[in-house]
Amino acid sequence: MFTLITSTISFICLLSFFVYELNQTSLNSTIKTLLAMLFSLPTFKVNSVLFIFEVHFVVFTLLFEFCFKKLMKTDRTNYKGFSLCIPIPFVLAMLFMCYGSYNMNHIVKTEYTIDTQKSLSKDYKIAMISDLHYPNSTNKEELSSLVKRIAKEKPDFVMLCGDIIDEHTTPQERIDTFETLGQLSQTSQVFYVYGNHDTGKHSFYNRIASDQLESLIENNGIRVLNDEQIIIHDEVSIIGRKDYSLQNRVDLPEYFIDDKTYNIVLDHQPKNLTECSQNKVDLHLSGHTHAGQIFPLYYVYELLNINEMNYGLKQVDQMSAINTSGVSGWGFAIRTEHHSEFVIVNIH
Repeated sequence: MFTLITSTISFICLLSFFVYELNQTSLNSTIKTLLAMLFSLPTFKVNSVLFIFEVHFVVFTLLFEFCFKKLMKTDRTNYKGFSLCIPIPFVLAMLFMCYGSYNMNHIVKTEYTIDTQKSLSKDYKIAMISDLHYPNSTNKEELSSLVKRIAKEKPDFVMLCGDIIDEHTTPQERIDTFETLGQLSQTSQVFYVYGNHDTGKHSFYNRIASDQLESLIENNGIRVLNDEQIIIHDEVSIIGRKDYSLQNRVDLPEYFIDDKTYNIVLDHQPKNLTECSQNKVDLHLSGHTHAGQIFPLYYVYELLNINEMNYGLKQVDQMSAINTSGVSGWGFAIRTEHHSEFVIVNIH
């Protein structure tokens, strides 16, 4: 349903744009309308590279026209070189797509070191990935390669912070995903919290009941924490929260959070950070924001204060909060904002 609504809105917007642009030509009105509809067809698959290319093409075209009409005080009908208003935005959009494709598929390691005053028997290493949205930009072989990279880090814990799959993931792809990620459980303890896309609730065809999905995940050695808490070696407490979108999750004060343990909260969305810091939480791990994914969304989020944090490391009183840009992204296999990453957190 979400995809259908998004597709319809996008189609109307792009159709209007192309009708307006074609009206500047001397073509027959019927031909103009048909051409505009043809150019707008990619919007019916909003997770396609062609669609996001068109969006960038439209934006670059509007910016290009603005430069001529406003900044250069001229009209495109009497400007000799206005024929460049098609090829220049086209080339710019193509270059943006090439960069976005490379940036999406080039997964980097981002590392943080957190010092704690709490008495721990050893230093701990955490690996975290979020927002894989398999198989948006990753196939089974590439996922296997990523798993090997993470395994080489020899983490004590691997945190899977939601949206590892989504409404575009087929039943067989779900199996492939968790069989591959489950290999990490041979050397590390692996924990999973659901995001807002994992059960495919935005899809007509690829939905899965949460208990069925939980069974699939846990059969591959991955522990699902769905509003649950686990204490390891009597010194590390891990709380995995239901996604914020469900609105019926357990309130944080209802958990037993001890001053003596190192307390970690896994939450797909960076929510309730102040509440966490006031309830003895030492480390909050989240994803969801994709750090914008498409330029300039990150800066829009920051300007409008849409999320409590949009990327990186943030200190909230005595608590450290880390938000990852994700190992992939939703929808189209393009990332023109920030990088794809897996995160390593060293707790000393």
